[in-house]
Amino acid sequence: MGERRWNGWGFAAESFPVPSMARAWLVERLGEGDPLPAVPEGEIPVPKPRPLPALPAPTLTAPEARLRHACGHSLPDLVALRTAAIAAFPDAVCLPESTEQVVGILKAASAAGIAVIPRGGGTSVVGGVTVRPGARPVVVLSLERLRGMVGVDTTSELATFRAGTLGPEVETALAPHGLRLGHEPQSFELSTVGGWVATRSAGHRSTGVGKIDELVAGLELATPSGLWRLPPLPGSAAGPELRRLVIGSEGRLGVITEATVRVRPLPEHEDGLAVLLPGWAAGVEICRELLQAGVPVEVLRLSDPAETSFGTTLVSLSPLAAQVSRALFGLRRYRQGCLLLLGWAGGAQEVTLAQQAAARVWRAAGGLALGHTGWRRWRAERFRHPYLRDELLSEGWGVDTLETAAPWASLGTVYSAVRGAMISVGEGQGLRIAILCHLSHAYRDGASLYFTFIWPLARGAELVQWGALKRAATEALLEAGGTVSHHHGVGTIHAPYLEREVGRTGIAALSALARELDPQGVLNPGVLLPAEAS
Repeated sequence: MGERRWNGWGFAAESFPVPSMARAWLVERLGEGDPLPAVPEGEIPVPKPRPLPALPAPTLTAPEARLRHACGHSLPDLVALRTAAIAAFPDAVCLPESTEQVVGILKAASAAGIAVIPRGGGTSVVGGVTVRPGARPVVVLSLERLRGMVGVDTTSELATFRAGTLGPEVETALAPHGLRLGHEPQSFELSTVGGWVATRSAGHRSTGVGKIDELVAGLELATPSGLWRLPPLPGSAAGPELRRLVIGSEGRLGVITEATVRVRPLPEHEDGLAVLLPGWAAGVEICRELLQAGVPVEVLRLSDPAETSFGTTLVSLSPLAAQVSRALFGLRRYRQGCLLLLGWAGGAQEVTLAQQAAARVWRAAGGLALGHTGWRRWRAERFRHPYLRDELLSEGWGVDTLETAAPWASLGTVYSAVRGAMISVGEGQGLRIAILCHLSHAYRDGASLYFTFIWPLARGAELVQWGALKRAATEALLEAGGTVSHHHGVGTIHAPYLEREVGRTGIAALSALARELDPQGVLNPGVLLPAEAS
């Protein structure tokens, strides 16, 4: 693993410069904004840490360590890091090397009234690991040394991992046993098993292998009073499913230290295809039909016309390929063309039959197969795409994402409502906005919508612009029947909206459980539950 960037996404040696065609696309639709350069790391003042009691694990208090653990990767986090406007720093970073040390840290923190922020890969885009100002000292509990596979049961196809294990390490450990997990979020290279479980994440293959909710069989949770173990079981009627309470708890109930996950054999064969469809509504209908007909699909990703158009500017095409692309999108049928990516994994014959079944569906709707190249390019570059956000900020465009999910019957309403809300905000501010969307993570009863919105930055007003767009979109999707979050979690950014989805009773129930497991309220305050509900 390479060195991580301190103020942006990913590894310091990696980047995704804005292609000239993408820049032209943005200038034509949005105009140019004010570049947001990054302040050098050495110019950010880090205050002295507040006194802390002795903690039973290696502990760092150096300014560099505290700076690098102060923020996650939300848009407000990135703006704060680039402009040296960081609201608060941890007073220390703890690096436990055992479950016992995690419990010891929580006991000491609870006794001393120290806030504890559990941190895996630090990739939260919803404020889930961001240090907030407060009277109490704050410790970031980093799980980066709690890594590796604890054991594997090849008969039951179960494997247990420590919470700090990174995505590539999971698959590397499983491969010699002929197994895989298949959970591949866009943060795969940087995020951890514990982070996936804590935020109920989804991966690119989740239409086929399921979200992390479905992959977790057992858990171990550290609390200030000790360890809570929920053993792996294939099924149980022993009361409510407590594992589901821990999955998605975002560090408010305790610190996930181990997870036992359901794994499966490495596939004999993998294949994928890009298909051009005549429009968004037709594409959504194809996706619904595939899922409800039970056609096996491991990856399903439908881009709307705006995302399809912008996506073509991010790849280098040969002169012939570029000419063919222009000709296709010039045809009346495909002027609002949408790109559908389909992926399969399994036995060779199984994959072939699934491809044939899917082809019957998309051909009937006027789809056109574009071959395997687009699929393979996406597979090769999908983990690089988040690097583009940092480059866009440097060139004057703000960019953020939001995601939701809704039943098929409501999906069109949610899509239109979010777009309409952001367009309305833009018109009110005299701001042009590009709104891109794709459908993914599909189920028999509905699917996820993942929006990307881009706008020209106004220096000094970046968070005002972002806040207005984010609030309007969130209000719109909730009003239209979508979830506040399908796979990014709640964090602090979505916490004020949680009651709208789970109700006052739901907030009261979660708050009561949090008080029982964390009586002093030291675990990740302000995340998931509004601070006043803790």
